[in-house]
Amino acid sequence: MKLLIITQKVDAHDHNLGFFVRWIETLAEHAGLIVIANEVGGHALESARVRVLSLGKERGVSRLQRFRRYRELLREHLPASDGVFFHMCPEYVLAAGCLPKHYGKKTLLWYVHKQVSWRLRIAVMLVDKIFTASKESCRLRGRKIAVVGHGIDSNTNYEQDTKLRKGTSATPHLITGGRISAVKDIATLLRGFRELQKSFPDAQFSIIGEPITNADRMYLQELQRIASDSVRFLGGVSHDALPRLLREATAFVHASRTGSTDKAVLEALASGLPVLTSSEAFSEDIPGVIKFREGDPNDLAEKVALAFENGRLGYNEKGREWVKEHHDLNNLLKRIVDFYRA
Repeated sequence: MKLLIITQKVDAHDHNLGFFVRWIETLAEHAGLIVIANEVGGHALESARVRVLSLGKERGVSRLQRFRRYRELLREHLPASDGVFFHMCPEYVLAAGCLPKHYGKKTLLWYVHKQVSWRLRIAVMLVDKIFTASKESCRLRGRKIAVVGHGIDSNTNYEQDTKLRKGTSATPHLITGGRISAVKDIATLLRGFRELQKSFPDAQFSIIGEPITNADRMYLQELQRIASDSVRFLGGVSHDALPRLLREATAFVHASRTGSTDKAVLEALASGLPVLTSSEAFSEDIPGVIKFREGDPNDLAEKVALAFENGRLGYNEKGREWVKEHHDLNNLLKRIVDFYRA
């Protein structure tokens, strides 16, 4: 089987999309792959079964030139492909238009975002299926939408590190990760941490992530103003460096208001960390998840302190098992392969 994959970026060290290299490597165990990427970084991948083609964003190629190159590559590679896998961006589906149908190819879009844009509404008419991580991650309804869980590579990326963090810490070390944005409500986490320091003066807080928009950058400046000296802003971190940083912490804290099943929370659970979250997407039925009231820093501080004192911030093996059962990468990619084989 041969698949054509369309994605934003191929670079194993990218802090946002580096995980997708592992998806490609695993899919290559089942099919020959042509990967068309808007951008290719310095750490892509090498495989006899994978050919990566860039549209040239990393070289400063204009958007119009990239569109033309995209259409040329589709016409070149669609005839010999068994299907097309669009990763995340409905724009790539729209830009492909009716070409996949013209060549009689099955099409699948992976989409995890709460926004229901006009682009997504058109894309759902053009593709055969949309896979998403949870019902909150794609807020369209219909026979084309399938909830299949996130693809968390808990074995390869986290297993070795988690075996090393079964000890207990003398003081709480909190960590969070994701885009630096107001919708993530990191300000509540910072204020909660300052309250926590009244009981645990030596507590630490690490924040992983970068701003993207100008509004995000202004929000980062606001966060830096209210942060104490015990807060570390680590910026963007490559995907392969993430397990080590998670291993150093005692709990992951999360206040995102997107309502989606945040991959960062699942990666924390996969690393053996307990999680404190106010998000509607996670319940306390998940092993190791503790809920606090949305926007309430005092409640967060109280919940962290109580959990720490009661020994609930130790190694969370059951949380790891839950991620493997519900969001395992191999299970997800098997469903993708089965879709094209059906």
